[in-house]
Amino acid sequence: MKQGRLILINILILVAVILIGGLGAYYWNQSYNYVSTQDGAISAPTIPVPALASGTIQGLNVYVGERVTKGQIIAHETVAGASKSGKSSTAGTSTVNIVAPASGTVATVSAANGQIVGAGTALFTEVKLSQVTVVANIPESKIRHVSVGQTATIYVDAHPGVSFTGTVKAIQPTTQSFFSLIPTAATSGTYTKVTQRIPVILSINTAGYALLPGESCEVRITIR
Repeated sequence: MKQGRLILINILILVAVILIGGLGAYYWNQSYNYVSTQDGAISAPTIPVPALASGTIQGLNVYVGERVTKGQIIAHETVAGASKSGKSSTAGTSTVNIVAPASGTVATVSAANGQIVGAGTALFTEVKLSQVTVVANIPESKIRHVSVGQTATIYVDAHPGVSFTGTVKAIQPTTQSFFSLIPTAATSGTYTKVTQRIPVILSINTAGYALLPGESCEVRITIR
């Protein structure tokens, strides 16, 4: 009985050693061959469309999610004291056309018919869903292993169980917080070191899936 118990204990110890060794080998392999982050998101070019002059918005009939084409008339501005060319005139009003500067999808609409706006006021924003990319924020302690051209596997939270392929296209030459309006330096005499993150831009093969800007994703970049 004692001998059987001793054998069982030895077997359990052996299994534990194998499991621990296997886990250790797995994590070593992951850290040696890959740089991974859960701090990633889908991105896409956005195009804000402003009012061309001070005037009243008319004929604005686009909605969020609508597909528009380059040159499509989106709205009109009734402008006082201006000609259609935008040059000043002595009297009366004229109409200025607001057109889509590129083909894309309407992401936001921030004006309404009858609204009086100033020149440069944002009317709506387009997003180019055909040009989505991935922005992965890599810890500064690992960024030295990342370089342009490396391949990556991307997992988008909105599509569980699906893996996408990608390639590192650019590495931002500043940290994520460099242009932040809130400074990270402490002014009270105390200091807590915070690991900074470097944005890395990757292409992504969408494989026919609709990926939306802002969707969270995990990125694993192959470095060896």
